[in-house]
Amino acid sequence: MPSYRVAKEGVSLGVFDIVGQDGGERAFVGHVGLASSTGSHTAARVAVLDMGPPLHGPDAAGTIRADVVGSAALTDDDVQKIRTFIARHANEHRSFLQFGMRELIAAAPEMYAICPHAKPFYEEDGRYARMRFSCAGFVLEAYRKARIRLLDPDALPPVDIAIIRLCYPMQVRLMEEGVISPGDLGLDGDGPWPVLLCGYLFHALDRDGIAVRREAYVPIVEHRHFV
Repeated sequence: MPSYRVAKEGVSLGVFDIVGQDGGERAFVGHVGLASSTGSHTAARVAVLDMGPPLHGPDAAGTIRADVVGSAALTDDDVQKIRTFIARHANEHRSFLQFGMRELIAAAPEMYAICPHAKPFYEEDGRYARMRFSCAGFVLEAYRKARIRLLDPDALPPVDIAIIRLCYPMQVRLMEEGVISPGDLGLDGDGPWPVLLCGYLFHALDRDGIAVRREAYVPIVEHRHFV
């Protein structure tokens, strides 16, 4: 069904439906994850699989408030493909679940990326270690694993630092304080940057099921909001 705003205390979800939580300003979707199970949920606290950071997999689901939901009416085959994707990357990120906040901040460049939305991390000897994601990137790539191309990453509109600050307030604060380098998270130069924003995913799903599976959605910057 099309994406919708959650207006009740309870919400009915399918496994791996996309769940968004508002942040920053009215109708701006600030964080996103995948519903960890099918059924009725309390909207104020939905268990999700998401890139926090850290990445929360099946054994350590995170929780967010469900302000907006989108669904692609996944088939059993879609679900299995997404489950395989999640298991692989959750295993890559498992060690970070034991980290405290200070350690997570220090390790952010090893597990998290803003631009592009998904980027591999390699050890000093060149060995692949894990895929880094933004929260929206984790969701987008999970659906791509199921051959559902919600968006074309090469067609994202560029956004400036003001919007980046709205989307990633903690990360921008750490960058401004010199704790993390902007380049470590993919924000090289002065911008603007083609960043995948959470709201885009809900606009991509706010179409009939055939269109969702037939063609990738092309967002505009204003689609960072979903009313």
